[in-house]
Amino acid sequence: MKSTRQVRVKRLALAAAVASAVMQMTTDAHAQQTPATPEAEAPVSIVVTGSLIRRVADEGATPLVTTKSTELESRGNTELKDFVLEQPQSLSLGTNSGAAGPVTNLRGLGPMRTLTLLNGRRLANEPLQDQYVSVNVIPRMALDRVETLNGGAASIYGADAIGGVQNYLTKRNYKGASVKAEYATPEMSGGGQTKSFGAIAGWGNLNSDGWNFYVAADHQEKTALFQGDRPDQHDPAVLRGLGLGLAPDARNPSPFANFGFTRAANSNYNPSFASGCGAPYASPTLGNNSLAATPVYAPGCFRNPLYWNAVSDGSKITTMAGRASWNVGEGHKIDLDVLHSEFTVQKFRGMQVPGTTNPFTTYSLPASSRFYPGNGITPAVQVVGSNTGANTPTMYIDPSKTPGTVSNLNMNGRTIYFQWGPAELGPAYRNDEQSNDRIVLSAEGTVLGWDYRAGINYGRSERDTRAGEGYVLYSKIQEGFDKGILNPFGLQDAAGADYLRSAQALDYTYRLNKAFNESVDFTLSKALWPLGGGDLTVAVSGELRKDSARVGATPLDYVLKKANGSYNIDASGNVVQTDLVGETPQGVAKDLERKISSLMMEVDAPLTDKLLLNGAVRADHYNDLKQTTVNPKLAARWQPIQALVLRGSVSTGFRAPSIMDIQNPTPEVRTQVMDDPVLCPSSQPTVPATGTPKPGYTFDQVCNVTTTYWTKSPNNSFLKPEKSRGFSLGFALEPMKDLTLTVDYWGLRISDVLGATSIAEIQQNPAKYEAFILRNADGTIDHIVASQSNRGQTRIRGADVSGSYRFPKTGFGDFDVKLDGTWYQKYEFQGEKDGPWLQNVGIITNDGRYGSAGPNAGLAGMPQINPRWKHTAALNYSYGNWRATLSQRFNTGLTDLTPRAGSSLTKVDSYSQFNFNMRYLGIKNTTISLGVNNITQEWPPLTANTIYNGYITSMADMMGRVYRMSVEYKF
Repeated sequence: MKSTRQVRVKRLALAAAVASAVMQMTTDAHAQQTPATPEAEAPVSIVVTGSLIRRVADEGATPLVTTKSTELESRGNTELKDFVLEQPQSLSLGTNSGAAGPVTNLRGLGPMRTLTLLNGRRLANEPLQDQYVSVNVIPRMALDRVETLNGGAASIYGADAIGGVQNYLTKRNYKGASVKAEYATPEMSGGGQTKSFGAIAGWGNLNSDGWNFYVAADHQEKTALFQGDRPDQHDPAVLRGLGLGLAPDARNPSPFANFGFTRAANSNYNPSFASGCGAPYASPTLGNNSLAATPVYAPGCFRNPLYWNAVSDGSKITTMAGRASWNVGEGHKIDLDVLHSEFTVQKFRGMQVPGTTNPFTTYSLPASSRFYPGNGITPAVQVVGSNTGANTPTMYIDPSKTPGTVSNLNMNGRTIYFQWGPAELGPAYRNDEQSNDRIVLSAEGTVLGWDYRAGINYGRSERDTRAGEGYVLYSKIQEGFDKGILNPFGLQDAAGADYLRSAQALDYTYRLNKAFNESVDFTLSKALWPLGGGDLTVAVSGELRKDSARVGATPLDYVLKKANGSYNIDASGNVVQTDLVGETPQGVAKDLERKISSLMMEVDAPLTDKLLLNGAVRADHYNDLKQTTVNPKLAARWQPIQALVLRGSVSTGFRAPSIMDIQNPTPEVRTQVMDDPVLCPSSQPTVPATGTPKPGYTFDQVCNVTTTYWTKSPNNSFLKPEKSRGFSLGFALEPMKDLTLTVDYWGLRISDVLGATSIAEIQQNPAKYEAFILRNADGTIDHIVASQSNRGQTRIRGADVSGSYRFPKTGFGDFDVKLDGTWYQKYEFQGEKDGPWLQNVGIITNDGRYGSAGPNAGLAGMPQINPRWKHTAALNYSYGNWRATLSQRFNTGLTDLTPRAGSSLTKVDSYSQFNFNMRYLGIKNTTISLGVNNITQEWPPLTANTIYNGYITSMADMMGRVYRMSVEYKF
């Protein structure tokens, strides 16, 4: 063992020596290596992202991309979502199916592997997943710049930085005042408008007055966009070519009820069919089997997706930030930073109908109702065939389709049953109300020749999920049917409309989670002795942090009771029956807590004026995991000539399972309509109603049934942290004046990847995951466990490329051009330990293994897609008081490995979007900006993948061409 260890030490030393000959460089990927002039100001030493040591911004050993807030505006960004969506190093989602808000996803490794900081310190995580921070909480008016460190940074920041670090830095020593108003609207009618207003004011000068104080606030509102706002982009003829919108469509739960005489068969008839089903809420259909060789007609109404389905949700964002700074003498300074942010995602959920947690999945209508078919208001249903009053004859359409003697359906006073949704209330939405608060007290200065920085940080976040309009109470709706107030076959009269509004569970909290982050940190640094290129500098740092979470108890207002008077909640704390239609109250009251203690050390060694070595190591101990992780990093920067810098690094990293992963108080229960993969096998196991029941079982028992599955299990103490190893090799070159090129080739390997075994994976491999399928005594599925575990490995390699050029000055203005891009050579992973390697570059698939162990492992939302190449480019122009920017974002196309049945489309086109922004500075203290986003009105690429509804909206929003205007006035 000793001999092996010595060999490994020698190999590490050799690797470090080789790496040091070719390694790291400048901080800013766009920085130019220009010689200092005698007139230049002395460079100011600051703390940059990725280092504990104060340094000049462009002299460090870690490449850093810095994006100024003014650059974001010139590129047409109306919110920080636009920034993380277009950033080449980030494969963030545009239209996410979740409601946590936009998040950064560096290297496409999932947002839980990107660490988001504000002024170099952590914020409280989003409390439901407890794995990431939404950029919606960042104060835009106070924002100065964003520093993005791509690749592992665990040696400085600890967990969650496998993919990299994004540090949002606010203004310092701001004096004056400014107000700003923005408005953006799509050219096409409908939703998607954005309005925002912000202000900032600051007093005092830290250098001359010894103090500075500023406050900033901004508010933004964005309206939702529906498929009906973009009907041309949801053309049935186009969607049919993608295997979507097969005409005539099968019926679905409708606001104009399809009814029957039993709860198990509730969709035989619809008296609204002949009159058109009340557009735009619903449309008439003959049923998809009417196209079969031997047609079977099932006339009725189905929901019109153009009306009910949202393309992009609505949102409101408010942030307030402040900073107070004091010079207290002798070089000591104190800062107090305060943040309050809140944002609401108006998550549209379509039309809500009863589910398995409601008293019944159908409503009923007695013969006494004035809306009972044939009683006068609702016409009788015409049928053909035997009509005894105890059977179910065929609904009449026309003599060519349903020949025979026509008669009115003999209702015989039978109670009728139906699924139904409240049309007049419109698409239901929930409000995910989220807040994030933080206060940081920090101090810095010099004591006994040591520079020090210390801080106390307290953060708190909350996610309050509330039912909005469109969510109703089952008991109230059923009472409305019983009393003849509500009409299931048409729009309501005045009394019915009033009753419908009163039946809503408006503004009802059905889930409440909180998260907390408390920490104290210190850093000491000092130049110890001179070397050939400067002083050897060492920094030591420590941090004590407590992360905690509070899960709220299930709100009991609408939880139904058992016969014995107790609430209908199972032993795990999950609600079994609720009166709320469309959502299930959830939560088990529990306080979760973990403590992390950390020690760090960093050394800067400028061996010569051309060669800089940098080393860092960090140890973190997690009390709940009972583990200590140690992560080193070695980097170097070599500048053999003035115009060339070579750089590189090797490092390790880790990601700890979240506190919710380890101490989850209750199973996270979801439902999905599916075929039993064993008792109703199918050649398309992920597509319901395509299987054939095994002997001894009926279709209704095991096919196309609503199935419960757990995406989280309690007590996951067996989970281990993920571990990573990474490297980077690159250069920065200035071959001629004003031209800068940078290239960094990087790689990363992650082992023990945390991810859930997805429900789709179990559907496709039922024999392999037999133990995950728990069954009732009759053999039918009780529930499926699709929960977290340490799975296989992930390996990625690629290159970051950037370039900038400033053209020679001309008499008609100045021009410069920039490009920032990322190329993926390899992205592969194992869906399970020692499993096959799956390739994930330039493809899209709904294979369950990609969702469980791939880029978004463990998270809800659309699966991540990884284009081979992605870039942003900008051409800037300035002349006098005029400024203009033409920017582009681009990504290459994809191959669809799992197109929808009925479509042969496997190619997903590349996507390119051009934005233009023009600013005028000719009015004193005023900046006027006008711009156009998506000049050429590009739509998201078409896809036949079953996860998408025809368009890859995770690449781009479906706003079309958008016009923007902003006015800023500085006092």
